[in-house]
Amino acid sequence: MVAAATLAGCGSLNIGSSGDSDVLSGVGRIPGYDFGTAITLPEGFEIDLPEVAGGLIGPKVSGNRLLMIGDSIMASTSSRYGNEMCDALVPLGWQVAIEAEASRFAEFGVRVLDQRLNAEAGWDAAVVFLGTNYEGNKDSYAKQMRKIVSKLAPRPVLLVTSSLFRNTQREVNAAINVVAGESENVSVLDWETISKEKSVLNKDGVHLSPKGRSVFAVAVARALDIAPLRQGACLESKFRDDSAVAKDVMPEPVDTVDDPTASSTP
Repeated sequence: MVAAATLAGCGSLNIGSSGDSDVLSGVGRIPGYDFGTAITLPEGFEIDLPEVAGGLIGPKVSGNRLLMIGDSIMASTSSRYGNEMCDALVPLGWQVAIEAEASRFAEFGVRVLDQRLNAEAGWDAAVVFLGTNYEGNKDSYAKQMRKIVSKLAPRPVLLVTSSLFRNTQREVNAAINVVAGESENVSVLDWETISKEKSVLNKDGVHLSPKGRSVFAVAVARALDIAPLRQGACLESKFRDDSAVAKDVMPEPVDTVDDPTASSTP
């Protein structure tokens, strides 16, 4: 059985990992399991994806429900915009809920978990990308990230580092790696390195370009690997407030219908 998570165009994807991997012309192939899955980059991109520190997520879980938490960068790949994330992850068997809003700091992750973990059972893994909005206090940031990891434990967690659009983001990434090193269930996706590739970020040097959103989704898909169950789905989001976003950094929304379950907090 073969499944393909195809994104626009056909770039070249070389994978760095501690396990075996195959690289096909024009596509990258996720290793392992009983069937092959191809993920492709947008046309014109040739990226050597760095090794996922702590290991891929798929082999560590027995279920496929995935909670993703982030700021405007992750939100821009959600179903209310271009849906790049679900397009990449659902064919891999993941049931994906993207809880991401513009201009959110690390504390947002704790708030999401207080609602979604307490109200629901059955989350098997999580992806957290909260470091773009950083107040400059490394200890405070690390404290919030530890709270997030602790609330999610023992579930496998993928933490995503920040692009280096300013020098203080080095503190963010240092804290992420320290927190990850404290927990066996935490892996790290090195977005710092991937985001240095030309044309991944838009003109502000922070947010994703149109093709960069597909690159980000591919990078996350590679770090997650194939889910152990095959029934993928794009789940409802409850946090959808992007009113704090700066002008011209997000794609045009495709979903303008008010969601009664959406977050109403600023």
